Amino acid sequence: MAQKGNIRRNRKYDSNVAALDIGASKTACMIARVGSEPGFAPQAEIIGVGHHGAPVRPRKTVGIDEIETAVRSAVETAERMAGQRIRRVSVGIDGRFLRTKRIGVDMDIPGGQITEEDIEDSLAEGAALVAAQDFSGLHSIPTGFKVDGEEMVFDPAGLNGSVLSTEMLGVAARQSVLDNLSSLIERCGLIADQFVAAPFAAAEATLIEDEKDLGVVMIDIGAGSTSYAVYDNGVMLDCGGVGVGGGHITKDIAQIFGAPLADAERLKTLHGAALLGPGDEHRLIDYPEIGGGRNLARASRADLCEVIIPRVEEIFELVAQKLPVDGVRGIGLRRVVITGGGSLLIGAREIAERTLSMKCRLGRPMKIAGAPEASSAPGFSVCAGVIQNFINSDGEWRSGLGVLTQSAHSGTEASFLGGMRAWLGAKF
Repeated sequence: MAQKGNIRRNRKYDSNVAALDIGASKTACMIARVGSEPGFAPQAEIIGVGHHGAPVRPRKTVGIDEIETAVRSAVETAERMAGQRIRRVSVGIDGRFLRTKRIGVDMDIPGGQITEEDIEDSLAEGAALVAAQDFSGLHSIPTGFKVDGEEMVFDPAGLNGSVLSTEMLGVAARQSVLDNLSSLIERCGLIADQFVAAPFAAAEATLIEDEKDLGVVMIDIGAGSTSYAVYDNGVMLDCGGVGVGGGHITKDIAQIFGAPLADAERLKTLHGAALLGPGDEHRLIDYPEIGGGRNLARASRADLCEVIIPRVEEIFELVAQKLPVDGVRGIGLRRVVITGGGSLLIGAREIAERTLSMKCRLGRPMKIAGAPEASSAPGFSVCAGVIQNFINSDGEWRSGLGVLTQSAHSGTEASFLGGMRAWLGAKF
């Protein structure tokens, strides 16, 4: 069953939406102008894009000020392009910090006719159930409805019945992560208006409706982690993440070849691949060594690929272990879509197909009006998905049917610094 959208389309809507994706090697910001006329669904136009990137570095060298600088730089670049300032941002939450739970809610209908408010109330109740101790609800996505025990294949609003049964997937995030992110955003003079599950957002940007209906696994390979989302019958069945990403490939290259991290990233990007080609053992690459001054070391492209391939295989194997057995074997998923910066590595698609035994394609964010070509790269999937989800909900952040409204999490400077150190340790 497809996720239900907002049907309130009787007023003109005109506003800006800003999306922020804080990653281990890149922080991206997108600003979109969303507007609609009576009788028409909202349309978005990208008016600003900004990003700040740097090679992944060891955890102990990452500081709060550096992350704040990255956020400020990305936001200010997007603001200059948009020609206006923003005050509120919607922030993607890494899949590692998410918790999912399948929930069923039975609700009595006193009036005898199901209304939109009844559906909203059932979804809000489900969201409260998934928000266990130390977690806060983000999404409650309906996966099925029953009216008086009879299964519905469409939106039950307007039907007569005495009991509405709603089956849903609840998605929650660690409260400490939300608090720390809110405090970080506040240091940048902004307010974290909404929190969105990053794998849900990336899937909204890259998956087509047929894939969601037939069943698909979306895998977003970032620098510090890899997120995933499982879809079938048009709805998300599960999401999460693992703590391995493209940055670990860079670190492997730096350690094995003795190259500085920046040069290891360059080796991976320009010469690296997750498959061996004919003659690779004869293609030699020069690179600087740590502490070697101007002296250059040399290795073959085959040597480089042999470092990359095991780590890419590990990423997909770890994701495979996280996937729900009933969500893959039971419904027979046969398709995977990879996105994120790590998906651009040559051979990643072939390894995904071999490891997961599924047909694979590269997922890029669906084109939004006004978006520059650079923002259509897989690394911008989360930001584009946050905006796409806003459009799909008809220009409203609505509790239960997408992103739950989150108030800014404030705290003292001391509690912020203590909590942020813990968050940095987990994320970087």
